[in-house]
Amino acid sequence: SAGYTPDKMVEIAQSVSPFKVFKPSFPPKVSLLSGKPVEEFFRSFLPKSFEELEIPLWVSATDLKTGEGVLINGGDLPKAVTASSALPPFFPPVELEGRLLNDGGFTNDLPVEPFLRKNCFRLCVDVTPLGEKEKFSSPVDVAIRSLFIALRGIKLQKYTLCDRVLIPDLRGYSFVNYRAVDKLVEKGFECGVEFLKSL
Repeated sequence: SAGYTPDKMVEIAQSVSPFKVFKPSFPPKVSLLSGKPVEEFFRSFLPKSFEELEIPLWVSATDLKTGEGVLINGGDLPKAVTASSALPPFFPPVELEGRLLNDGGFTNDLPVEPFLRKNCFRLCVDVTPLGEKEKFSSPVDVAIRSLFIALRGIKLQKYTLCDRVLIPDLRGYSFVNYRAVDKLVEKGFECGVEFLKSL
């Protein structure tokens, strides 16, 4: 949406360092980690507002006060993206336009709704599929797996709203595999090629 080339997006992803974004919150009132480094990282390469994007974008978040799912497509872009990725108990919720928001995956992990009234082919990509998993290396691994299991039903309902769902083979990887950017890009490319062959 911001007009970056694939190579530039890979460069940005490779620049992510746990030492940059994972900083403990003292005292840990509502989260284990501070949300400020994450927002600063997003501000380092994202436009200031949704209105500056070349392609319209909707960001999914969850209102912690009401439990409602929220789709954001205007205003402060870096803050909205920070809210959308604020996974508790690791990152704190984000205050935005009177709401207290955190990870959108709790209520809408596949936000296809903005496109239901548009005359378009709805190609959805699920990068958090629930495949089989035999080994769990940490408490975080167990917590994330449990969350995905709980949210699976909501996501499967969203599949029916898509014209096609692509599911890259990401077995063996997690969302914290910062050193595996090249491999993850390769997996996504392979999935895209298979889709094009099927047309």
